[in-house]
Amino acid sequence: MGCELRDRTLGVIGLGGIGRKLVSLLQEFGMRQPVAFDPFVPASVLEELGIRGVSLNELLTTVDFVSVHCPLTEQTRGLIGADEIAKMKPDSYLLYTARGGIVAERALFGDLQAKRIAGAALDCFEDEPVIQPHRFSALDNVILAPHAIAWIAELFRDIGRTACQSMLDPWQGKRPTGVLNPELIQRASFRAKWSRITGISEESLA
Repeated sequence: MGCELRDRTLGVIGLGGIGRKLVSLLQEFGMRQPVAFDPFVPASVLEELGIRGVSLNELLTTVDFVSVHCPLTEQTRGLIGADEIAKMKPDSYLLYTARGGIVAERALFGDLQAKRIAGAALDCFEDEPVIQPHRFSALDNVILAPHAIAWIAELFRDIGRTACQSMLDPWQGKRPTGVLNPELIQRASFRAKWSRITGISEESLA
């Protein structure tokens, strides 16, 4: 038998934009207070979001759903290995939609095969793209997606809109949305070049 979300606890590993959105989406399902492990998020932010900050060990040993959302870095590679998976409750689920390499697939496969944890939903893999039947596909307690859950019509519509708007904004004297290096806009050399190309005064650049 399955279970519903009501009275269950969500544990988020990596509380960036996606992790926070997940918590927000699940607020109306009657779950217990969510917990998160993210050493880079201040306690004040966790309190504001209504999330309890915990250690990785406490998260793994107490929650019903472990959802991985941290980026893949040298620090997070192999973050969830055999020892960590072994700490999960027998009736818990692993939701893995981040980047391949954070969770040790071999260890996860063994525990799922032995029914050591209830199940997993995977949207990323150590080797991508997956071009042959994956070993996880032989298990009945796994949901697999080809790292393409977000590939929907609305996503590509919005990507096109954002790309076009980012080209129009500078010509209208606006700062493009999503600039990764906003300090560049304050440089005199950039502002002079921007003004020369667009014909708009430097002071108009917001």
